[in-house]
Amino acid sequence: MEDLRGKLRHRAENKADSICYTYKQHFAAANFYRTLSRVLDGVMFAAAALILANSFWEVMPNQYIAFPALLIAAVTGYRRGTHLEDRAEEFRRSARRYHSLFDEYRDFLMITVTSSELSDEEVKAEFSRLSDDRRELNQTTPDASEIWYQYIKWKGEERIQEEITTTPATRDALSGRQE
Repeated sequence: MEDLRGKLRHRAENKADSICYTYKQHFAAANFYRTLSRVLDGVMFAAAALILANSFWEVMPNQYIAFPALLIAAVTGYRRGTHLEDRAEEFRRSARRYHSLFDEYRDFLMITVTSSELSDEEVKAEFSRLSDDRRELNQTTPDASEIWYQYIKWKGEERIQEEITTTPATRDALSGRQE
């Protein structure tokens, strides 16, 4: 039978790798929402500039001036309805919390599991605390399922599975056993 610390190390490596992947996903989602917000700001600026330019220089026929105004209204409604800036910040905060938990798992793998000063029960208790923190964090973070679903469709499920599988090299790196 494998020793308790070996089992805990193995499970902690899987969880640390998963947390690492999640915080990267949440940073990517935050960047996506921030970029979308900035693009929509640019569209609104361009539409407003067109309306203003048309007022002074009549750059387009008057019957078409409603289009930029409708575009501004649509973008404003979409932004208010989706709260893009808030979503970006939610994902950024979530990514920071996942990153912090990832650091705690790394410390657990590199220090706690290998410590001869701690009993197996103390190591197990620390692993349980980290696991509880992870479960709580998973329940309180924003849902990236729509973005994630589109990403899987774009990238392909097989490639995603390869990315989220913890390889022996990753295990060694997470535990500080790489050369």
